[in-house]
Amino acid sequence: MDNIVKKFDYRITSLEPHIVALLAEVDEIKGQFRAGLRITPQAITNLRKSTIITSAGASTRIEGAKLSDKEVEKVMRGLAVSKFADRDAQEVQGYLETLQNVFDNFQGLPLRESIVLSLHKELLKYSGKDDTHRGEYKKKENAVGVIGPDGNVARIMFETTRAFLAPKEMQELVDWTAEALEKNRFHHLLIIANFIVEFLKIHPFEDGNGRLSRVLTNLLLLRSGYQFVQYVSHEQIVERRKDEYYIALRKSQETFRTDRDTIAPWLNFFLAVLKEQATKALSYLEEEKVEDTLSPKQYIVWKHILSVGEAAPSEIVKATNVALGTVRQALDRLVELGKVKRVGRGRATRYVKI
Repeated sequence: MDNIVKKFDYRITSLEPHIVALLAEVDEIKGQFRAGLRITPQAITNLRKSTIITSAGASTRIEGAKLSDKEVEKVMRGLAVSKFADRDAQEVQGYLETLQNVFDNFQGLPLRESIVLSLHKELLKYSGKDDTHRGEYKKKENAVGVIGPDGNVARIMFETTRAFLAPKEMQELVDWTAEALEKNRFHHLLIIANFIVEFLKIHPFEDGNGRLSRVLTNLLLLRSGYQFVQYVSHEQIVERRKDEYYIALRKSQETFRTDRDTIAPWLNFFLAVLKEQATKALSYLEEEKVEDTLSPKQYIVWKHILSVGEAAPSEIVKATNVALGTVRQALDRLVELGKVKRVGRGRATRYVKI
């Protein structure tokens, strides 16, 4: 275990200077989000539901599934989806329930091997092909590959830990991570980033490793106080930046067990995704704050400008059915609040979102 401690500690203590700035930026937004969280219970429920649907769709599509978010929502509602996607629907249903469990019960889900195994079992609950190995470490070799457009592995990225070594390496990884988090030995985001990249290098299960890594990411972030992950999908951002995701993993993992062992490429990607996620969550709070200061019709005008980017008063009247005089009053209020700016004069005047 001493060698593991040295290896993981080295990865975290030998980082590029700009990482400190990225950590500070994410934590600043985290603090602003927690201080300003005044979203109504109904809005929270809707946001969390939307995040779970979006996350389930994105996380399974990263692994080759093809269900759209609308089809994922149908799965959540218990409706049948197109017949080609039976396996996809099974994987989506497992992800929906597992992520919901994490969102609801993260405080009672400490990082332990038993929890990792239990979440894997829950994740693959509906997948018939995984009956023999769900909730158990792999017993045969696997490799990490990139899925092509046809759903098959297009290329192998790297070889993973041998099956007979997976239990030992998982125990070492979980023990180091749990202790480091509990004792605050390093910034929690550094510890979490190392856990995920090493977990994916071990690839401890025969299937479901990528999906489980993202469930565990949500769990560890929530347990470390990053509440915004419930309101903006981490998985959706990763899906949109999938090429960067694979490159960052490969560049880091190909250095493991060499004299240039580093997680820097992965850490840069991981923190960039978190910053984008946190910034978007904060924007939801800003919308809530503005809504508190506006009348219902003023809010309708503002939401219309947000949706189109810019508009003339006459266009807003036509789109919203709000009287011209009320629209002009609303625009004056939004300019005063610094939410829109006035461009042009007279009949050419337009209002642009800031």
